[in-house]
Amino acid sequence: MKHNSMVYVILLAGLILSGCHTYDNFTTYFNTYYNMDRLLWETEYDFEGTEIMRRQKPRVLTPVDSGMRFGQDAFGKPAEIPQFLKDIMVEQSRLQPVKVKLDSIIIKGSKILKQHPKSDYVEGTLLLMAKSFFYQSEWVSAEIKCSEMIDKFPLGELSPDAHLLLSKIYLIERKYALGKTMLSRTADIAWFKKRYDILSETFRFMAEQAIYESNEDEAVRPYRQAIAQSDDGEIRARWQLDLASLYYRLGRFDKALNEFNKVLDESPELTQEFEAELYKAACLMYMKKFDEAQAILDDLDGNNNFKEYKPDILGQRLRMLRLQGKRDEFNTLARESEKFAGFQAIPVAYFENAMSLYKQGKYDEAKHFYSKSKTVKSPVMDAAGKYFGLLNDWSQKHEMLAKGKSIVDSIHSDTTKQYADSIIAKFCFAHYQLARIHDQLNNADSAVYYYKLASENVRVSDTNRPQYLYSYQKMIRKQYPELSDSLLEILAYDYGKTEYGREARQIMGFTEAVTIDTLAELYSSGVRFRNVSNYIMAARQFNRIADEYRESPLAPKALYSLGWMFENNLMQPDSALYYYRLLVERYPQSEYAKDVRAGVEIGLAYKSGIYDLKTGKIIDRTSIKDSLSTPSIDSVGASQKTDIVNQQQDNTRTINPPTQQQEQIKNRKKNVQLQTIQPMQLPGNALLPGSMNIAAPQDIPPQDSTKVGDPP
Repeated sequence: MKHNSMVYVILLAGLILSGCHTYDNFTTYFNTYYNMDRLLWETEYDFEGTEIMRRQKPRVLTPVDSGMRFGQDAFGKPAEIPQFLKDIMVEQSRLQPVKVKLDSIIIKGSKILKQHPKSDYVEGTLLLMAKSFFYQSEWVSAEIKCSEMIDKFPLGELSPDAHLLLSKIYLIERKYALGKTMLSRTADIAWFKKRYDILSETFRFMAEQAIYESNEDEAVRPYRQAIAQSDDGEIRARWQLDLASLYYRLGRFDKALNEFNKVLDESPELTQEFEAELYKAACLMYMKKFDEAQAILDDLDGNNNFKEYKPDILGQRLRMLRLQGKRDEFNTLARESEKFAGFQAIPVAYFENAMSLYKQGKYDEAKHFYSKSKTVKSPVMDAAGKYFGLLNDWSQKHEMLAKGKSIVDSIHSDTTKQYADSIIAKFCFAHYQLARIHDQLNNADSAVYYYKLASENVRVSDTNRPQYLYSYQKMIRKQYPELSDSLLEILAYDYGKTEYGREARQIMGFTEAVTIDTLAELYSSGVRFRNVSNYIMAARQFNRIADEYRESPLAPKALYSLGWMFENNLMQPDSALYYYRLLVERYPQSEYAKDVRAGVEIGLAYKSGIYDLKTGKIIDRTSIKDSLSTPSIDSVGASQKTDIVNQQQDNTRTINPPTQQQEQIKNRKKNVQLQTIQPMQLPGNALLPGSMNIAAPQDIPPQDSTKVGDPP
């Protein structure tokens, strides 16, 4: 009796617990989960992004080398996200109408996870929340939800969906190694769960990533394995079609034709059969077998099963006329096709024709067809928009230069003729913009030509000069490395505070000694250059303080440092005497002047022949006083002063152009000419007499700059 009672209690408890779980599922589904699922379905319907909707009509394919990958080679690796990943990202303009729905899904999902953590809808909730984050480009949050779902439900019914979504997220985040690993795991779980829809999309992403990495074998391998392992004719036909399409996009038209024929040997759906026949004709066109292609298109046109696909057939007819070179017939049919311009096939045909015209240099005609192909969502829409924008800018810049052609020609031919800086600046900027356009269009020769014009004609006072020089040196780096290095030196030394100067210093491996932000740092920079025996740059820094900041307390210190460096490091006593004398004349009351005055007097007396080395006595001090009073060094003639020290010339450096440019750069005007600082050369054994051998200057704080005994 007791045993029976116990059994009844257990059964009753089970019924109660079962009833509680059933009730929890019931309330979860009808109160929250149902609405979440409905909202996401409506969102995806608005996006037109589900696989079912994509497969309702034939795909529109174009070879990857047709120009659809703008700004790069067919298999190049751009800095930005690959196009196949951009296609799955939702633009803000499309996101805005459904953002409220996606936010609602996240709120409802959080409610389920908190209030019904043991219901059967937790797995679905996590996936819906992950998709909501994904559509809103919140990659980290989406990644967390996918990882959480895979950890909790590794073999759940929705696990393949979570694996695939996480793979996409990794690839978008440019975690390519993780993305490829996750794609492999997605394929395994999709095979296990017989989720062929997930498997097909996984193979597609594997192929796209392999194409991005220029690996054709890796691109086709998943499809070949899937075809070999599948025993379902309809599924094999789908993968066979994807494999054939992949070869077509890679431009392997002979292999693509063979694979399209195999599709028809399987059990394809109606749309798949149409695609196979349509692109068989396209392959034959590229193989110059136009009669066979024409026969296939005529058969498709006469088949009532494919009457909804007339625009796709029309697009192939346009392609054939273009490949045959029948320009007039193409233009006639293109005008008739404008009523179908809302279908993808027609804009793609326009784009391919635009690329053909562009490669022939017919930019204006190409721009016309780019404008027609950039308005409809298609594989070529983004590329068409970029080409159109660049060619439009190209036309505007050439029109501007054409209006001022006489001025431009005069600038290039008559270098003695003077024009306002503003006019020169405008034309240099127009040349630079043309160079940028050609650079983006991969027209390297034209880009170099216009960069060269901009950088050679720009005035030194133009604030855009560093930008022009940097762009020019970047374009010629491989062909003319010496000229490129010289331009980098100009940027590093003369435009150190600009972003281009900083970049140049980094490329050349300069230390922080070149970075100059304040006057104290300018002096410290000179000291550091002197300590590493870079006396040219040290003299440049000290001279800038002495000449440009004469009122600064660091000015006498800089002259003192210059004199000491020429005396002790460079062993050039005449140059040292020049700077010491300048120090005495400009700052007679400074402690530095008092420290060297006696030595300056003795040095000048020795040079004048009135100092007796044997007796160590001055013969006549009158001439010494006269030499210190008149004339001063600041008042000597320009030519004499230049002979004394070349540092007073233009603060730039000489570039070594290739042979054809040497004479042009060598004969530049003085205000543009680039010189190298060279200290005056004197015998190395010529020592200053008397007390000129003074303490070595060191790097001390500016506030202590007047303290004698501690060198500067």
